[in-house]
Amino acid sequence: MSPSPQHPARDTIPLGDIELHDNYLPALPAGDYRIEVTHALRTEQDDNAPVVGDTFTAVQTFTVRAPQVAIDPAAVVARQPPDASSGRFAEVLPHVVLGDPMLPWERALKGAPAGTPWLALLVLTDDQLVGGTDAPTRTVSGTVGEFLASDPAVLKPAPALESDIGDADPCTYIQIAAEEFHAVAPRLDELRFLAHCRGANTGDRPILGLQEDGLFSVVVAGRFPADGPPGSTTATKNIVHLVSLEGHEKILVDDPDFQGRTSVALLSVAGWSFWAYPDLQAGFADLAEGLTRTPDGAQAGREQMWLRLASPYPDTDATPAPRRQVARRLNDGYVPLPYLTRSGESTYGWYRGPLTPVMPVATARAAQATTADALIGYDPTWGSFDVSLATAFETGRALALADSAFAQHLLAFKHAARHLVDTLYHQATSNHLPPEGARTARTAFGTLLDGGLLSVLGTAAGRPDTPWTPPAPAAPPADAAQALEEFLRSGTTRATITAALADGDGLAEHFAPIAQWLGRLMLLLPVPFIHLVPEERMLPKESLRFFHADPSWLDALVSGALSIGAQSSRDTLQDQIVAAAVRAAAARTAAAHRDTLRGTAASAAEDTGDGLGSAARPVSGLLLRSALASGWPNLAVRAAGPDGTPLPVLRMDHLAPTVLLCLFDGLPATVELREPQEGFRFGVEDHGLIFLRNMLPPRPPADLRLGEQIGTHATFGVLDHLRTGTGNGRVVNIGSLIPALQAALDAAHGTTVGPIGPADLAMQMVKVPEAIRFTGPNGDRG
Repeated sequence: MSPSPQHPARDTIPLGDIELHDNYLPALPAGDYRIEVTHALRTEQDDNAPVVGDTFTAVQTFTVRAPQVAIDPAAVVARQPPDASSGRFAEVLPHVVLGDPMLPWERALKGAPAGTPWLALLVLTDDQLVGGTDAPTRTVSGTVGEFLASDPAVLKPAPALESDIGDADPCTYIQIAAEEFHAVAPRLDELRFLAHCRGANTGDRPILGLQEDGLFSVVVAGRFPADGPPGSTTATKNIVHLVSLEGHEKILVDDPDFQGRTSVALLSVAGWSFWAYPDLQAGFADLAEGLTRTPDGAQAGREQMWLRLASPYPDTDATPAPRRQVARRLNDGYVPLPYLTRSGESTYGWYRGPLTPVMPVATARAAQATTADALIGYDPTWGSFDVSLATAFETGRALALADSAFAQHLLAFKHAARHLVDTLYHQATSNHLPPEGARTARTAFGTLLDGGLLSVLGTAAGRPDTPWTPPAPAAPPADAAQALEEFLRSGTTRATITAALADGDGLAEHFAPIAQWLGRLMLLLPVPFIHLVPEERMLPKESLRFFHADPSWLDALVSGALSIGAQSSRDTLQDQIVAAAVRAAAARTAAAHRDTLRGTAASAAEDTGDGLGSAARPVSGLLLRSALASGWPNLAVRAAGPDGTPLPVLRMDHLAPTVLLCLFDGLPATVELREPQEGFRFGVEDHGLIFLRNMLPPRPPADLRLGEQIGTHATFGVLDHLRTGTGNGRVVNIGSLIPALQAALDAAHGTTVGPIGPADLAMQMVKVPEAIRFTGPNGDRG
């Protein structure tokens, strides 16, 4: 494959597809540059003609900056195997995914051709590292000056430091025994095969500050992890470092000269560790399969995949009525919690959060409530309280009061709305304006001008026939409060207020931030986790639970937030009228929240949706509490409807390192958890083999797509090409591997496929991303 060109259409990559490129080369590598321009004036056009006067010379120096001694930790998108993980990783080539697609090639190594990365990934064990015993990854923290200071026992690099890097700048480095460095370090001509560029659509991943729908760079280790001897059950610690090789070019050869030094110092820009077991422990497949098991190891049924407590009683006719009532409440997602009544009595109340195992039925009173007490339910048959919606109301009110900026916007918005309503009411009841048509002084005066007032003013004044008297003021209504209420409830007033929200009149200034804040609230972003999952047993460790979002709970939550600042019944009525437009705008904001973060939100003019949680578009989702969430932070989650159309993701966030929340716009027929395609694994299958993949365009008779496995018969033994004399080093001999793989691919295709590049090697070494699929919102595993 050719070097990567600019990629202007990176957001057109379909979900699940990837693009592989050999590299992403900068137009000018990083470093200090000098431009010198010389101008000479000659007596003739001939270059040999005498020069008149002195030669004029201008010199300009500049620096192309790029990371050299450290990188931004946020640039590391994914590590494989994950940090601090344990599992059967002996057949996996560790790699790191970087958010900057150009980073590995921004610096040039001396004597290396274009396309050679300056970064390499080294897999080491504790006995291969020197010093750094205080750090988990055996690193030493210091300054650039300390790192480069001469040491008779340590071979230091000789990089050409950029002008903006000083001796006092901090850095992190490691020291490797010289012989061990020679055993595990790639050779200079091998480096280009150990890095490539990859394009992937990240629309099905949590928002983690990624370069959305873009390119990533990948640096792969040239060594398989060390594991225990056959039959052993002891894990082996492996330490991985992304190191700079700049200044060490002379020792990246088969017979290096370490100048009598016993160790080599290298800058480490990223590092992590993991434990490799010789037997299968906790890889992706094992963790994903564990989500479908009960604590006793049995296969979980659909009823056990909902977010709720397990009922100790069956919901059958043979069950006593009190126990059956408890079973029904628990099956509906409720939990009993201590409750202290207004009168001071201690009892219990049933509570259910916004994430329910049953399809909720919306109630209008949640959106109309002005107090939490109005939403407390009481069951006289069993003498029990339902405090779910009341809790939602108080939660929304507390969150609004805790955010001073939102509270100020809301109070200013209510004041402006009250002023607008007063203006509209006085205009409607004034008898100083025409009874029809214009209802403001400005428009009434404009009507007079259009009616020929100027021509009348130009004629001689005449004597009036009748005396003029001012109009009598209108009689006040018999019930002023009732008249104002009728005016507020009128369709004309509602339409005028709704239009004013966008047109101005003091409302638009505060309306947008209110809608944005409430949109986040409807996605439960600021809601405490204990309100979502009130009992830990509802979401045990290594579990996956599905749910529906309760629109009544969300309505009560918003009602509580909007309730602050109401001082009278007129305020309450006005809030109810304005709230409809506010809720609609908040729902649109919530529905576009994730697209807004990813920069793909449609404009308001293009938005034709009904908003979050409408009757036509219910909201559902899942909660994952597993090492899958922490080990694969870019875990792909995809939901599809009955026709296979992907459902929009409203929210996908880590609530904790091991807890992932996803909200879908609709009810999925299938939900899939998959290893991210930009962070999948490299390595070999059992017995050290890989299945060869097609490298040619589709052609008969097989019509294999690019990258598709040719067949079970077309295999290649990667472990047959390891360096010799390295003990348990298991370092790949790239110089032997590439020509042998080339010959195997030519034979499998029946024709010459061309030279193998970094992207081609990556495609052949890919271990297909593993996935688990659940069919139907009930959680059946597929």
